[in-house]
Amino acid sequence: MVPAMTRRRAAFGVFRHVVLSAWTLIVLFPVAWMVLTSFKDAGDWVSWPTRWFPFLDFEPTLLNYRQIFYIGGTTASGELRREASEQAYAIWKGVVDSGVIVTIASLASLVLGAALAYAISRFRTGGRNYPYTILTVRMLPPIVIAIPMLIYYTSLPEFFRAVFNVRVAFFDTYHGLILLYIVTTLPYVIWMMLAFIDAVPRELEHAARLMGATRLTTLRVVVFPLVASGMAVTLLFVFILNWSEFLLALTLTQPNVLTLPVLLNKFQSAVEGRLYGPQAAIGTVVTLPVVVFGLLIQKHLVKGFSFGMIRR
Repeated sequence: MVPAMTRRRAAFGVFRHVVLSAWTLIVLFPVAWMVLTSFKDAGDWVSWPTRWFPFLDFEPTLLNYRQIFYIGGTTASGELRREASEQAYAIWKGVVDSGVIVTIASLASLVLGAALAYAISRFRTGGRNYPYTILTVRMLPPIVIAIPMLIYYTSLPEFFRAVFNVRVAFFDTYHGLILLYIVTTLPYVIWMMLAFIDAVPRELEHAARLMGATRLTTLRVVVFPLVASGMAVTLLFVFILNWSEFLLALTLTQPNVLTLPVLLNKFQSAVEGRLYGPQAAIGTVVTLPVVVFGLLIQKHLVKGFSFGMIRR
């Protein structure tokens, strides 16, 4: 009986690893294909048969990256490719705009959401079903609020001029998109941080209060350090949402503000159609910050994913 059970467990383990390995290959294949395409010249983007292996099937080139970053580089004729020189794709502006907007919006959403989650956890603000009510905000697809927010943002300057005698623009500005990103990601932050804060023993807070700490001091010194791993997980999740957001940025920005997902959709050429090489290069650049950020907080991610599984 025991050997048979052992064989079944071993067989199940092998089957599980085979399935997970196959699924990993399926998930990583588009990423690998994007990276390979970013190093291909125009003639290799859609060639048939497909050219898979660099240096064997095709000669890698950095021309796509030189085009999107405008750091020089020439073709065989000694000039940048015609479509790249004629179309002004400000990749550096997209990097800066996305970096500023996403960083500020993610950090602000994390701080506000953690504080609201603490209030809900400890004071039962809004009642038992309040967290579910907050989460229903995200059930609406972005396209539902995109056009109303466009009308709202274009009307706000006149409102501020009439009431405060000052014109405050929200359309195509950093603060307009930051505020919208905070509002759209706040329900996720509250929901995720609520689970982490609920796992913190209340006795620790009571002890801090008995020693003279105020509520804010208790929150800053006791609660937040204990849920730091959960905050790292939540920050990464919100950062990915904001970093990859496309529809709201497309509707509420341009030309003054240009995020990378919007820029990624712009690469077209009358000569070659869609420029898959520069698009793949930008896609690789967009993916790198998320990967690097995840690696930097990797130890916090492991703690955060397992936080609260073992009760005191």
